[in-house]
Formats: sequence, C-alpha cells, structure tokens
Amino acid sequence: MSKKVLAILLVVAFVFSSFVLAETVNLKLLHRWTQEPDKSFFEEVVKEFEAMHPDVNVDIQTVSNDSFKEKITVMLGTADAPDIFFTWPGEFTNRFIRAGRVMDITSYMLEDGSMFEYVGSQLIPFVYQGALYGLPYRLDGKVFVYNKEMFAKAGIDKAPETLDEFMEDLEKLAALGMKPIAFGNERPWAVSHYIAALNQKSVPEDVWEKDIDPAVGTWSHPGYVEALHIYEDLVPYFNDYTNALKHDQARVAFMQGQHAMMYLEIVEIPEIGRNGPEGFIDKIGAFPFPATDGPGNQSYLVGYPEGFVVNSNTKHPEEAVAFLKFLTGRQMGRLELERLGWFNGIKNLVTPDEVKPIIYETTQLILNSDRMVNWLDSSLHAKIWAVYSVELQKLTDKVTTPEKVMEAVKKIATEVRKEF
Repeated sequence: MSKKVLAILLVVAFVFSSFVLAETVNLKLLHRWTQEPDKSFFEEVVKEFEAMHPDVNVDIQTVSNDSFKEKITVMLGTADAPDIFFTWPGEFTNRFIRAGRVMDITSYMLEDGSMFEYVGSQLIPFVYQGALYGLPYRLDGKVFVYNKEMFAKAGIDKAPETLDEFMEDLEKLAALGMKPIAFGNERPWAVSHYIAALNQKSVPEDVWEKDIDPAVGTWSHPGYVEALHIYEDLVPYFNDYTNALKHDQARVAFMQGQHAMMYLEIVEIPEIGRNGPEGFIDKIGAFPFPATDGPGNQSYLVGYPEGFVVNSNTKHPEEAVAFLKFLTGRQMGRLELERLGWFNGIKNLVTPDEVKPIIYETTQLILNSDRMVNWLDSSLHAKIWAVYSVELQKLTDKVTTPEKVMEAVKKIATEVRKEF
C-alpha cells in the first residue's frame, strides 16, 4: 500500500471516528402540560439543557392530563416509549416498577451527592422496596381555599379546625343564598381527594396502609363507611350537577364569587393568581381538611409530589438521568417558581418574601406535615379504583348508599387479591 493511499485512509478513519464521537443522543420527554405557561416552561428547560449538552437533543411530547394515565400505559409497551416521563408516585408508578419499566436511579443520586439536595419527605414517595425511582417536579397538597370576604359576610372570623365547626360554617354560608362549595367531579379523581382525606381520618393508619396494598387489602373496616357518611353530609353544600361539571369549570365559578370555597390543590393557587380577577389571590385564605372524631391521624395532609422517572429501557441512561436531575434541580426549580409559582423538591428554594404569602404558607403545610397521604386514585390498584370511582359518583348523585359503595369495593378487592 502506497504512503499516499495510507494517508487518505487515515484521514477517512479520523473523520469517521470524530463523527461517531459527536453523534447526537436523542431523548424523548413526555409530560402532561399542554397549555401555557407550562408548555413554554418545559421548552425553556430543554433549551437550557441542550445548550449545556450540545450532543443531546430532547424531543418534547405531551399528553393531556385527563388521558395521560391511559396513554402512558400503552406507550411504555411500544417503540415510541419516552426516555423520561411524568408520573404520580404510589401504586400508579409501582406497577410500572414491578413490570421493569422504570429505572432505579439510586446509584446516580448517591455518586455525586445530589440525593441530599432534595427534601427527604418528598423523595420517599418515589422509593419502592428500598430503591429510588424518581424525583419530585412539584410539591402538592390539598386544602380548602376560601373567599375571606364571603366568610366575613357570613360572620365567620376564623377558618374551621373541626368537622363540627366546618358544618356550622357551611350553614352560615348557605344562609347567604349560595351553595358554599364549588365542586366539579366529571372526572372522579376530584372526589378521590375528599375520600382520601376522610378515609385516613376515619380509619386507623395501619389499616388503610394495609388496604391500599392490592395483595392483602380487604376494605372491611367500618370507618370507610363512616367516611362516606361524612362525605354524604357535604353533598348538599356542593353546587348543582357536580358530576356533570369539570373541575376547571367549578374553579372558574369559585373565582367569579359564585361559591365561598373550593377543595383545591396547592399548585392551583398560582393559577388563581394568573387567571382570577385582579387582586383575587390576596382575598383568599386556606385551611386543611378539618379534623373529625375518627381514629385516624388528624394532622396528615392529603397530597403527594408529582415527578418524573426514567424508562428502564432507555438507550441513554446517563443522559436521561442528567436531564432528570436538571429538570428537578435548583436552577430550574427557581425558574419554575418564577414562571409557574410551583415549588419543586429542592431544600430551601426561596425565602418567604420572594413569593405571595399564601403560596409560601400552603407550601409550608406540605413541608411541615407529619405525613402526606397519597391521592386515592393513584394509591389504588386500577381495578379497585375503577369500581370505587363509579360508586363515588353514584353516591354524589344520591343514587346509592355508603354501605353499598363499600360492599362493591370489598367485592372487587377480593377478586384482585386472588391475582396476587
């Protein structure tokens, strides 16, 4: 071989190897926010990450909230499965972990110490059988948000702390000629938040912890029926046609002053600030679900962080985890708070004077809670929730009884246990 030919071959080999080394890594990110300003926030995160990692391209895919749970279940079994995807921790995610669809990121988080930048209580929901599988994107909990002016007009000078006080306040508000509570339950995840709160207050902790495990849960404790009787007592104070109304529509009615309060997620408060009447966010207060006389722990707060996980079948685990850390880390957490008003799981993200008082105060309810109780629909086996949700809508429409609801739940729980 001549020296000239050899030189040409070496040049070709060098160019080819350089091309291989510079090959772009393509990642797919799936989230559930299809509208502004959330959509643009993710685009900004991706732009920042790609600028820091020129060899990585992140393709954003979105599925709307109402259909996300069905779509992600299908997508994870296809070639179009995302590398990083949104999820609700609890049984909804655990079933994917058991199926080998979610990657254990424990070692990645320990090797650089990034595990310890997060609030520990907000990582726990992403732990399954001793391993960490995801990171919190935003903190969330459930509170009653109320119109201070309407409360004052009804002669209510403080937020209720007990169920008895709450029922008395509802009577005072109803006397003003309104339905006090805005509630849209077209999608029954909304009622699941009420029942999650009432179940944990009406049933001993060790019992409901056992019952949400589909392998052993029996749902036979009488406290579940008592919880539904309390819910049944609240139904007359809801707006009409609850099951025909979307949650967002009910929230608009609350912001328009048609109702005095609404059981809302804390992450909805910034949205009230953006979309409500001018100055409305400064006229609202918030309180947790009032305490009952039940045997459960009365200080727990319903809610769970939402987060992202990495597909265990990703071809690029290092890059996928790097993006996950970036999305949920301090820099993007500050931007998330600025753009959207949401806290992520990073410790000491801001000082109190950097956000609206009600946003800071309600977030502290999450951080200071003895424990968070997961959303009921995310906690339960899909078959159990399918039955429970239909029965709860029937109870809301007053066409069944608490006793019949739980009979149906116990029956499906028995069938599910056999599968384990």
